[in-house]
Amino acid sequence: MKDGRYSRISRRGFTALLFASSMVPAGAARAALTPAEEYVTRIADDVMRLANSGQKGNALRGRFAAVLERYVNLRSIANFSLGQYQKQLPPDKKEEFYRLVSNYSAALFVYYVEDFRGSELEITSTSQQGKFTTIMSAIKLKGGGREQVRWRLVPTGGGYRVSDVNLKGIWLTISMKKRFSDTLKRSKGDFGALFAELREAETW
Repeated sequence: MKDGRYSRISRRGFTALLFASSMVPAGAARAALTPAEEYVTRIADDVMRLANSGQKGNALRGRFAAVLERYVNLRSIANFSLGQYQKQLPPDKKEEFYRLVSNYSAALFVYYVEDFRGSELEITSTSQQGKFTTIMSAIKLKGGGREQVRWRLVPTGGGYRVSDVNLKGIWLTISMKKRFSDTLKRSKGDFGALFAELREAETW
């Protein structure tokens, strides 16, 4: 992935797409958080823990995949990313597609793992927009600087799931949709081309 084909997602941009580089101090400050805000901090805790674990390669990718499965509505994101091609996905290929998207997302975490070694997450506001809970936050990067990150959560089974993340006006779902749609457009709807591209994540 280190060639120019993946330049659409900047290194800093993907840092925020992947929910991480961040932790919130424990104790009194954390006790004041809403359930949705607490959910976001748990994601940050888990990602930071993995980023600092020292693991690499397939082992780390597997652990990131487990974190994504726990917190993120990946199937919804994967379906949305297909855009007009969603109905053309062969039924017998859906499970493979979801697995590849999960692996692809986890591989991106591993590829950019150094960018997730942040120090602190500050939540600045929480708002309700229909069924979505949107949380504005700022991450304090270990190397210095701050980035504004917007989290979009949906209620699920009495809790929450991440449905999208935004940095500098760019939503993860929209970015992934463009990438997948461009690939399918070039291949004239051949999902084999998209699956091959997603499998490349196993070699990063």
